[in-house]
Amino acid sequence: MRQPPADPARRPEGPLVWVHCPDPERSRAAMALARRLEEEREPVTLLLTAAARQRDAPRNMLQWPPFLDSRAATQEFLGRWRPDLLMWIRGPVQPSLLSETARAGIPALLVDAEAETAMLAGGGWRPGARRAAFEVFNRVMAIDGTAAARLRRIGVAPDRIEITGRLDDSRPLPGCHERDRADLAHAIGPRPVWLVAGAVEDELTAIAIAQRQASKRAHRLLLILAPASETAAPRIARSLREQGFIVAERGEGAEPDEATEIYVADGPGEIGLWYRLAPMTMMGGTLSGLPCRDPMEPAALGSAVLHGPQQARYADGYARLTAAAACRGVRGPADLGFAVEALLSPDRAALLARAAWGVATAGAEATNRAIDLIHTALERVA
Repeated sequence: MRQPPADPARRPEGPLVWVHCPDPERSRAAMALARRLEEEREPVTLLLTAAARQRDAPRNMLQWPPFLDSRAATQEFLGRWRPDLLMWIRGPVQPSLLSETARAGIPALLVDAEAETAMLAGGGWRPGARRAAFEVFNRVMAIDGTAAARLRRIGVAPDRIEITGRLDDSRPLPGCHERDRADLAHAIGPRPVWLVAGAVEDELTAIAIAQRQASKRAHRLLLILAPASETAAPRIARSLREQGFIVAERGEGAEPDEATEIYVADGPGEIGLWYRLAPMTMMGGTLSGLPCRDPMEPAALGSAVLHGPQQARYADGYARLTAAAACRGVRGPADLGFAVEALLSPDRAALLARAAWGVATAGAEATNRAIDLIHTALERVA
């Protein structure tokens, strides 16, 4: 694996792609793109300019604060970094930045273009300003036909636009040890299973009520409860026993047997294992508004997604799943048991899981195309 540049304030050797991301929600797409290039051992470094610094960035990604849309600031940036290519991810375009990039002879790609992309930062609307700004882009990847039509209306040549959908913005999927998965799958057998991922103590009463209610339809129903915090696992297990449940704890080395009603994991560390064992997952924290996990995790691993009304941190992901009828929302605690009951039907759970998997993996094709365009552009400037 290629080592990161020794001095992050100095231009690295080899091709450098400047990724400008005005929309903070799409910084994850840049991270996913960098990971793909790293996995494929491509000798390309990405330089991300975005409003917020991204944690856990791949080693082939540098980060730099965004700067004013001015000729002087852009010239200073280009002089320091000398990028080989600009990739613009969504967000309003900045005319001065783009014009100076074009003046420097740097090719530019626009990806994740939405209908709202066809405007200028700061609201500048002088005649021809939008057309001039968008003429800088050698290629435009629109997320849908609406975005493509809007771009054509403002003067982008049709032969420079292609409809590709959004870039993949998924994080690396949580893994698991296959031996553990096989052993637990054998211990569980054919029993129906549901999972609460990132369970929080504030929602324990609602979870217990839902398990009791759904168990009336499936008396052998097993709930796997993966706490958001490792330290909470013993307290959660104790509370559930006090409510009359038969509980087994992963932290004590136990496996679920025929009598186990709730299996308490020892924290979030093995979440990939539980996603792979449970055909449906309730996202903990979404009933109470506490921090929750990314719904694209279970979606990409084939587990149907249930969630409450509070999902601010991953609102975009939940919105995409909802638009594709790929998840099921519950209004509150009383709703959860009915939702679990409904998804005990293997056909219903599988239908939801397939739709969710489609949403979670939809960006792979767009990312592949973006990588192709990067290679093409870099070959031309080599």
